[in-house]
Amino acid sequence: MSIFSKSIFIGLIILFFSFTKSKNTKIDKSKTRRINNENFNKNHLQNTRFYKIDSIALSGIKEKAYPGCQILAMQNGEIIYQKSFGNYAYDENSKKVDNATNYDLASITKIAASSLALMKLKSENKIDYKKTLGFYLPYLIGTNKEHLIIEEILSHQAGLKAWIPFYQKTIEKNGEHKFGYFSNIKSENYPTLVAKDLYVVKGYNDTIYQSIVNSKIEKTGHYLYSDLGYYFIQQIIESLAQKKINEYVEDIYKKIGIELTYLPLNMMAIDQIAPTEQDKVFRKQLIQGYVHDPGAALLGGVSCHAGLFGNALNLAKLMQFFLNNGQLNGVKLIDSAVVKEFTSCHFYPKNRRGLCFDKPEQDEKKINPVTSECSSQSFGHSGFTGTIAWADPKNKLIFVFLCNRVYPNADDNKLLSLGIRGKIHKEFYEVIKTK
Repeated sequence: MSIFSKSIFIGLIILFFSFTKSKNTKIDKSKTRRINNENFNKNHLQNTRFYKIDSIALSGIKEKAYPGCQILAMQNGEIIYQKSFGNYAYDENSKKVDNATNYDLASITKIAASSLALMKLKSENKIDYKKTLGFYLPYLIGTNKEHLIIEEILSHQAGLKAWIPFYQKTIEKNGEHKFGYFSNIKSENYPTLVAKDLYVVKGYNDTIYQSIVNSKIEKTGHYLYSDLGYYFIQQIIESLAQKKINEYVEDIYKKIGIELTYLPLNMMAIDQIAPTEQDKVFRKQLIQGYVHDPGAALLGGVSCHAGLFGNALNLAKLMQFFLNNGQLNGVKLIDSAVVKEFTSCHFYPKNRRGLCFDKPEQDEKKINPVTSECSSQSFGHSGFTGTIAWADPKNKLIFVFLCNRVYPNADDNKLLSLGIRGKIHKEFYEVIKTK
């Protein structure tokens, strides 16, 4: 090829790429931006305004509120802070927590799985939360659960008991497992995995549901946080979706590029998952990779109130999906109006809750689940294992804190008494004020 021909060829290439670049500048990047580690501006980590956050996180480890944690904050769809601290256990030789460590998200499952599924079904006009349990679950007709309204169940004011310790029926007074309830080997009579090498007898899920059906209804219209309604919500979702709840939401996660999961040991090695409790009462073992919640465990690890695992980054992506009114990475799955319905208060001022979502407490006389800097528009949820995920539409701020505060046992909740999550959350507001 002559020099003249080469010059024409190179010129054409430059012209092509210039034209392509000029076309791309017209794309609305806000609709196509992918939230991932590549978007992380490393200069933010070096910003001295974050030193207080580091200090608070480390103080929690020193006080043995938790052995390790993950913290992530995003603003305007960009990661402004992402760090991990400590270890899986208080032993310095135990595995260090990193940004890929997965945690038991506990009750965050209510928003990260249950609300997601319900919003998808609502967007498709397949569910009406003004209807009763009896409408969707005919077997409840004639019981005191028949007329409970789904909206009130999701807002924790349907009158259901706070909880039922289902596992206690399986334990002798001396603390040993009652004969016939468990086996160390999976079989037709013991099909459901509760923990490592521990299978519960066939049909125990029916015992759980019967216990809930038989339970008393307290004062309806009165706020009382309860997991029990979510057992029925799972049956409704699975009936309408024609899929198990884990399969249904994991299909949604894949479409928007999120890696959250039930039954994590089917997806990853155990050393990628932080342990929760050394369970000496029920399962008689260290719980790692299996759901911490006993009720969810007896259902096989998949439920609407607990069971989801993940890391801070993927949970933050889901919160951004909600903040974007049901879209992420250019994929729209939920109607914007439906997201607003679920993340708004329905019974204010007597009840701060949204549908599945928690909200800031506006009454100064009551305990606020988050820092007072959170706007009234904000929403999220916390989890018993030491987790929280919160999004603030007004300030475009997302905050995720994950830890295993229940290790080695859940007795002393120093995470709560020291106010670690709230203090860190508050500092992020202080930082964005000075930007």
